[in-house]
Amino acid sequence: MTIQGIQAQLQQVQQLQQPAPTQNTAPAKANGADSFGQMLENALQEVTELQTQAENQIEAMATNKDGSTPHSVMVALEKADVAFQLMSAIRGKIIRAYEEVIRTQV
Repeated sequence: MTIQGIQAQLQQVQQLQQPAPTQNTAPAKANGADSFGQMLENALQEVTELQTQAENQIEAMATNKDGSTPHSVMVALEKADVAFQLMSAIRGKIIRAYEEVIRTQV
């Protein structure tokens, strides 16, 4: 394989790793980093997508569509469950941090 071939494949991988642009983009910082709010919004959308995928897998298995197996349904359900638990833990930590800031006396 040539250097140009490797560089072309590297560019393709880098393009795949970049997040897809969304319609509702918040103003980004000057260095191009997402804001904290935008990062949380993206994480919530990802959790919602995982839950939707799990529901679609259940429906597909129940109606015998798409060759869905119990194994694939359980994997999708566990992914959605873990993502939801993580988001719930993050939410709890954010609330505790907010409460701590509110209790801080100036």
